[in-house]
Parts: sequence; C-alpha cells; structure tokens
Amino acid sequence: MQEIAQPVNPGAVEDQGAVANLSSAQTVDALLSARRRAWQAEAEQFLLAAHFADLHAVAADDGEVVFGERMIRLGGDGTPDVAEFASLEIAAALTITRESAEMMIGDALALRHRLPLLWQRLHDGDLRVGLARVLVMKSRSLPLRAALELDRRIAPLVGGTSPGRLVRIAEGHILELTPSDEARSNHERAMAHRGVWFGESEDGVAPMQGRLAAADAVFLDAQLDRVASILAQGGHVESTDGRRATALGILASPARALQLIQASLLDEADDPELPLDAHLSDDAHLSEEAGCPAVGQRGHTCGSVTVDPELLLPRSTVVVHLAEAALAELDGVARIERSGPVLVDWLSELLGHSRVTLKPVVDPATVTASDRYEISHRMRQVVIARNPVEVFPGSKKWAQDCDLDHTDPWRPPPASPVGPEPPVGPEPPVESEPAAPPATRADNLGPLSRTVHRAKTHGGWQLRQLFPGIFLWRSPDGFVYLVTPSRSWMIHNPVTPA
Repeated sequence: MQEIAQPVNPGAVEDQGAVANLSSAQTVDALLSARRRAWQAEAEQFLLAAHFADLHAVAADDGEVVFGERMIRLGGDGTPDVAEFASLEIAAALTITRESAEMMIGDALALRHRLPLLWQRLHDGDLRVGLARVLVMKSRSLPLRAALELDRRIAPLVGGTSPGRLVRIAEGHILELTPSDEARSNHERAMAHRGVWFGESEDGVAPMQGRLAAADAVFLDAQLDRVASILAQGGHVESTDGRRATALGILASPARALQLIQASLLDEADDPELPLDAHLSDDAHLSEEAGCPAVGQRGHTCGSVTVDPELLLPRSTVVVHLAEAALAELDGVARIERSGPVLVDWLSELLGHSRVTLKPVVDPATVTASDRYEISHRMRQVVIARNPVEVFPGSKKWAQDCDLDHTDPWRPPPASPVGPEPPVGPEPPVESEPAAPPATRADNLGPLSRTVHRAKTHGGWQLRQLFPGIFLWRSPDGFVYLVTPSRSWMIHNPVTPA
C-alpha cells in the first residue's frame, strides 16, 4: 500500500532526526520550502533598501547651495529621488562602497516602480534578487511606459523559465521596446567596446575573455568546430572543448591553419597517399628563423591558397526567427538562436553576402507521419521549430542538441497475416476500431536530452503530450509539471496539494 505523504513543518528539517524520516516526495517539498526561505531572506534586504529610500525622500536643508545635500535619481525614469548622502548610512553599516549602496537602492526603486509585477514576484519569494537586478540593469535605459510593458510581458514567465532563458527573452523585448535610433546608438557603443583579453596563466593555461560582433562570433565558432573536427580525424584524443581551444591557438598561425584546412579539403576530394597529419609536431615550436613548421605536410605552400578560396570559409547554420511583418517591412526584432535578439536591419552583417543559402521553414502540413522509427530531417525541423528548448521542466538545453523522443513509445507495426486465400464472395461487415495513427509524427515527438530520455523510458517519469508542443510530466514522487514552448509550471505537489 502506498504511503500518503504528509506536509512537512519547514522548521523541522533543522532536526537531523526529522530529516532522516522524510520520504522522497517530502524531501523535494522541503527543498522547495528551503529555497523559498533563502530567496525571501535575500529579498528582505532588497525590500528594506526601497523602504530606506522612502525615509530619505527629502534632502537636509543646511542653507548651502554648492556643498549642501541634493536630491538624486538612482533608479531611472519613473522612480523617486533620494537624498544624496543617504546611501552612506547603508554603506557604512554593511561595509560596502557608496557606489554599491547607491546601486542597491536604485535597483530596488527601479524594480518597485518600473517593474511592479516582478517586484511582487520578488515579495512572494518566486524571484531571486540576483535575477531581478539583472533584469533591472538591462531595462534601465527604457522609459517608464516601455518598462511597464516589459514587466507585463515577462512577469508571467517567472518560476517556469530558467533564469538564462528569461534574460534572453527579456533582451528581445527590450530591444523591441527601445526606439530604433537609441538601439542603433547602443549597438555602436557596444561595438566600440569590443575586445579580447587574456589573464595571467596558471599551470600553463591562460584564461581569455572577449566581446565580438555577433556575426564574427558565429563565424569564429563555426571555424573552431571545423578545425577541431580536423584535429579529431588526425588522432587528437582531447575533449571537444580541448580541441576547440587548440584550434583557436592554431588560427593564430594563419599558415598552419591554412595547411590543415586545405589538406582536409584535398582529402575530401581524392584518396591521397599522404595521410593528414593533424598532430602538432615538435616542429611547430620552431622559431620563424628555422622555417615554417608545416613544411613537408600535405596542403602546405607557406600560406598560399591552392584550393577554391570559398571552400576555406566556415559553414554555419544560423536559425533566425522573424515575424512576417518584420520581414515585409524590414523593421522590428529578429531572434537568432544561440546569439540573441537583433534589429532586422542588422541581419545584413550576418547574412549580407553571396555565401548564404536560405532554408525556408518547413510547413508541418507537408510532413507525412510514418510507421518507421527513424525521424526524417523535415519532421525534426518542424518539432525543433515548435519546441526550441528541451521539454523537461525548467530545462534550457537547445532542442537541436537533444534526442527526439516518441511521447507514446514507438512499436513496430503488426505483421500482415499469412494464411490461405480468403473465399470468394461477399463478407459480412466486421466492426473494428480505427487504426492508431503512426507513432512517428510531429505531435508525438518532443526534444529530450539523453539522460532525461532514459529517465522517461526506465526511471519512472511519465509523459503525455496533451496538444502538439504541450507536455504533461509526472515524476516518480508524484509531482506534476506542465511544459509549453515558453515555460513550465508545477501544477501538483503531492505533499502540499492545493
């Protein structure tokens, strides 16, 4: 007989004996309660910062115009002014800088006055202070009316969308709500702050950070994948990330990179006697005076291009989500998967050359269901366009990196009966149930990462696809989640049911 889970006193988990007596479902529920309490504790300081500002809404009048205290606006358009010296009280008490104290007060006021629905979610314990401050920072330049509209759009997503994905969604809305002239100014300012920075090496490895134009980042990413693949074919046993790091170092030596890429292209074109040596030999460490380290290797001509130059360019698939109206008017916001939102007219930097091959969106009505287990490329495109992120609650994994799972398990079609020929003549009508639709169809598929896929198959997780792209999960402990393409909800807690 299944034991009925009982509600847990939030304070009871402080007793180690009480913890030991918790069931699995009660432990999950207690974790939810502990997280909520931790978030509320973080929020308390943030809420007090806004109240502190209310207590200092008037500057002290000491008669000094030049050196006296002024009123300053810390939270942006639509927020009240605060006495200039008030932040010093918090800075001294919390041993933080005056600038940090001002930023905390300003962010609290901005959240309360410009993003009031998010402010309420913070007050309810559904939103972390850190995430709230990121959203405040990214929306700081918006006028009040636009900030309130942003608040209306993203507040319903809190709690059911991963923090990173929520920020990406917010960035798209912020760009859409920003006047085009200001958006272009922001773009130019961001371009002016591009750069690549290296830190001090440790154990022979140096950290690197950089800010690139979105188009350059896409092309560099594709070229790193390409060179890393060449290294793997040549016998490199590093991880994928390790090979990509090695590839970036190789790109710093254009002749070496050119030799590797040209050699791989020649190997694709014929069956050479010389194998592709993708290992970095000891010769690679020779000085320039000693000669080129690629001498004697296939594809080497000291930097000379010996293949079609077009073939040296990286190949990259860029998925752009664009509304029909934005495409017709060449105005509005486009979303580039893995890169983020851009204004439509910025797409020319990414797509404005002759090496672009357009692949239109597949019409789901033209994709035929099948009894086969294998999923066609066109059907995979339809499913990923519908659910761009894994359909597990709270996941942020891109669907194109996942398996496509049959929600209702695929089973081979029944074999045709083998026997004597039926007698000639009319047969009596036989009532039979309509044949089940083929299992391999878009409304029976959803992207799942390999581990989640295995948990659904072997780990007791139950899944139904209520409508195309809308999934209902039930965990082994009885928690029930609803997942849509934009977010997820816990709709049933077996410990504290609504």
